[in-house]
Amino acid sequence: MSGVRILRCAALLALGLSTFTATANAWEPTGDVELLVTVGPGTSPDQLARQLQSMWRLQGTVKNNVVVTNKPGGGGAVGLGYLNNSHAGSGNNLAVAGASMVSNKLAGRSPIGCDEITPVGHVFAEYIGIAVHPDSPIKNAKDFLDRLKADPQSLSIGIATSRGNSNHQAIALAAKQYGIDVSKLKTVVFQSGSEARTAVMGKHIDVVPASVGSLVKQVEAGQLRLLAVSSPDRMPGSVSDVPTWKEMGLDAVVSNWRGLIGPKGMPPEAVAYWEGVLEKTMQDPEFQKSAEVSLQTAKLMKHDEFAAYCKKEEANLNLILDDMGIGN
Repeated sequence: MSGVRILRCAALLALGLSTFTATANAWEPTGDVELLVTVGPGTSPDQLARQLQSMWRLQGTVKNNVVVTNKPGGGGAVGLGYLNNSHAGSGNNLAVAGASMVSNKLAGRSPIGCDEITPVGHVFAEYIGIAVHPDSPIKNAKDFLDRLKADPQSLSIGIATSRGNSNHQAIALAAKQYGIDVSKLKTVVFQSGSEARTAVMGKHIDVVPASVGSLVKQVEAGQLRLLAVSSPDRMPGSVSDVPTWKEMGLDAVVSNWRGLIGPKGMPPEAVAYWEGVLEKTMQDPEFQKSAEVSLQTAKLMKHDEFAAYCKKEEANLNLILDDMGIGN
């Protein structure tokens, strides 16, 4: 065999070995994958977890058995504590996280925030709508803010499920910029969004802020009326006629985002694996259709971008929570 042929064979062998090694070393989960939800069954985070569980099975994207586990309590502290204390460094354990993880940490309800977990991927944003009873004397968003400015205690605002969360922020940010003392707002805390919506429909409270997707059926049925939305631009479909806070000159873009996180110390190769899984999942037409129907703005942010976004949210939120009298 000539020297040139020997060199070519050696090069091909080396290439084959390197390809085999890379494939052999590609990380994949072993055994069951646990997808943790820090609130109860039937909630928005739980619905996302079960949607992902179903899609991964149908797509074959994740070959392992995926188990959804609900561990509610303590403003997410129970579930996130379990994630870190029982599974630190694991690549097989994920949790559905949202904006409440940040607000609960800053409000002192949970010790776990952006720095204590491994951000994996932002999945979608749920923007907040401000709703009243159809017969409410509040005519529009400006009238709403004018009434609060004249007397912050004049209107009762139903917040689910904790003060300082995204729903609360969607009103407080706009109100603060309108010159209202947001620490004096009259807030009533409900255990679920459905309870808060029912209270407005029954005229027991005046206003409810909630994700637009959770309000749209009642709006379409004439049971609620939207005053404003916290999205950067007008939203599509049956709520396209509802103005944004930005249209009133108020920089109050607030989303109750959803994403996947891992425990502290999740290996980088596991993060990369789950980034790839999310990328395939969010490209699926069924996922995109589901997000569109639910008025969710699907946007994948991988680990680095998601981590930076989480920290920025934390910094911005810290300021408004202090104004609301909620910060640590």
